[in-house]
Amino acid sequence: MSAPASISPALVQIYLDFDGNADMYQRRGMPKRELYGDGCAWRAIDGLRTRLYIVAAGLASAKFSASAEADLLAWAPDEEARRMVLAMVDRDLQSKQ
Repeated sequence: MSAPASISPALVQIYLDFDGNADMYQRRGMPKRELYGDGCAWRAIDGLRTRLYIVAAGLASAKFSASAEADLLAWAPDEEARRMVLAMVDRDLQSKQ
């Protein structure tokens, strides 16, 4: 997966506002489109959400876990953005139990 320049708290918040539903985001006129540019950040957040869910659920190998965590650090250098992504994954886990 190609990485965005940086996943910021603002990007994660927009993703959360639409619960990761890219179709709904587009139907609502893509608010703050300038932040997302080509959509790479949306796909990166979505990919991290999925991969970190697998890690948090205990279904990942050590190599997969290390890769997902390294990508989180690289793609979301802002601590608040990382916290937001991890909180989203935690909510996903809670909803499945």
